[in-house]
Amino acid sequence: MNAPKSIEQIIAEVMTASEQGQPVHTDAVVAAYPQFAQELTEFFQFHDEFLETSQAARRGADSTLHPETESPSVADTSHSSAEVTSRELPRTLRSEPPKVFGDYDILEEIDRGGMGVVYRARHRQLGRIVALKLIRSGELASDAEIQRFRSEAEAAATLNHPGIVPIYEVGMLGGLVFYTMAYIDGQSLSDLVLEGPMAPMEAARIVHKLCSAVDFAHRAGVYHRDIKPANVLIDASGQPILIDFGLAKFAHRDSALTTTGQILGTPAYIAPEHASGRASQTTEASDVYSLGAILYCLCAGQPPFSGPTPFDVLIQVLDRDPPKPSKLNRRVTTELDHICLKTLEKDPAHRYATASELASELQKVLQGQPIDCPQPSLLGRIESWWRREPLLVVHACGIGGTTAIVAISHWWRGEPSPQFQARILLLCIWLATSFIIQYWVVRARWRDLACLTWVTIDVTIYTTLVTFAASPRSMLLIGYPMLIVASSLFYRKRFVMFTTAVCICGFLMLEFFVPLDDVVKLDFIAIFISGLGLINLALLSTIRRVRSMSVFYEQGE
Repeated sequence: MNAPKSIEQIIAEVMTASEQGQPVHTDAVVAAYPQFAQELTEFFQFHDEFLETSQAARRGADSTLHPETESPSVADTSHSSAEVTSRELPRTLRSEPPKVFGDYDILEEIDRGGMGVVYRARHRQLGRIVALKLIRSGELASDAEIQRFRSEAEAAATLNHPGIVPIYEVGMLGGLVFYTMAYIDGQSLSDLVLEGPMAPMEAARIVHKLCSAVDFAHRAGVYHRDIKPANVLIDASGQPILIDFGLAKFAHRDSALTTTGQILGTPAYIAPEHASGRASQTTEASDVYSLGAILYCLCAGQPPFSGPTPFDVLIQVLDRDPPKPSKLNRRVTTELDHICLKTLEKDPAHRYATASELASELQKVLQGQPIDCPQPSLLGRIESWWRREPLLVVHACGIGGTTAIVAISHWWRGEPSPQFQARILLLCIWLATSFIIQYWVVRARWRDLACLTWVTIDVTIYTTLVTFAASPRSMLLIGYPMLIVASSLFYRKRFVMFTTAVCICGFLMLEFFVPLDDVVKLDFIAIFISGLGLINLALLSTIRRVRSMSVFYEQGE
């Protein structure tokens, strides 16, 4: 069952369709959501007025956007919202920026997120260039949105550190909550990552400076909870600046804005405790995890986990360990490998306890000093390998076990078999191929193609092995449904369907070209294929339900 849409979600869909040139039938929208009929009707009226005003402005009627009386400062005019007319700003903010807002001339839009819109603006009296952030849903913002927006400004305003963007002004004007902050003329880390892996020492330097800012925030009782490359700007001097405290939480303050089961942040950079919906259990180690994810991304050129949907990433955050950064960038040292993987531990108790501890380790790396890298136990290594490369572990155990059974069987019978060497050779090729494809899977760009290729090779080699097996070979057909069930671990419907189709093809080739019995029994073939189809349908239904639940939680309901 789909969660009911909020008024903000409905308006966002309407605005997106309008901006893409799609026809929007306002009467149909209002009729589809009768519970918001009044709000939607009012919104469309203001929306039409704003479009007319914008068109007039483009014809040279700029005077309609500039009131004759200059608005006083926010500190003095939070009560005088009547002086800001609907022609200055729409009730919800369109992609086209307004011309003026209070004491600020809007120059351009520089960022738009789920919560707010950020403009580059100039304070007319001071002549200072600032970044002006307005709540995206404008006058239609809910009380919870306004409270979260104010908390963001409050969290950043309490922090005075060179690595944290300073806040200049916070207030409300014309029913619109806003705040201004320093304008950073530079690139975000997300832009730099697009250029490829960074020099490991430079990545360590940047994250080391970020640790100082994050540690300062933690000492002030503020957890950021959304540290990611897009929220880190690099200024002209190379100093990283932490921005966007929209999901910040005060350590010693209960917050009704975060509830159990709510997933906050960007999946590739959030800690497992956040990915599981336990954001209320935030600690310093949660931000340390995000710092480690940034360090990993800068060193490896890609996030620790990636996937086609947020759900696919969340599954990996919860159940998988990332490959060592050095596997993606050979310049990464063993010390940085260790630091990255320690910060990305699933259990917060196994990470660095504070950002200060992480900074100390990075400082040793930058100074060329050795760090403490204790070697894990054999059991710990196997467990880590399982979480990092589960498919390869399954293949290694399965193929290794099969090889042992074939060898023991051959020795027990005590008679030469002309097919024994062929079986062993085929099993060795299968194992070697699995290691090669696992190396391919790590490269996010070709992951889907690699997985589909892996499935095809598995079914092909398995079918060939069955043809070499001694009677009764029909017992070995259990391998086909096992392969289909294993493909569901990806939580991808098309992988399950593809595996089912390939298994059916392999079974048919086996039956018609190397029949298990002297006579091909069509009824047996039909029953077996029907069984594979039922397994496929059951898995698809389960995956659909799980993904439907994930959409519910991603919406923060």
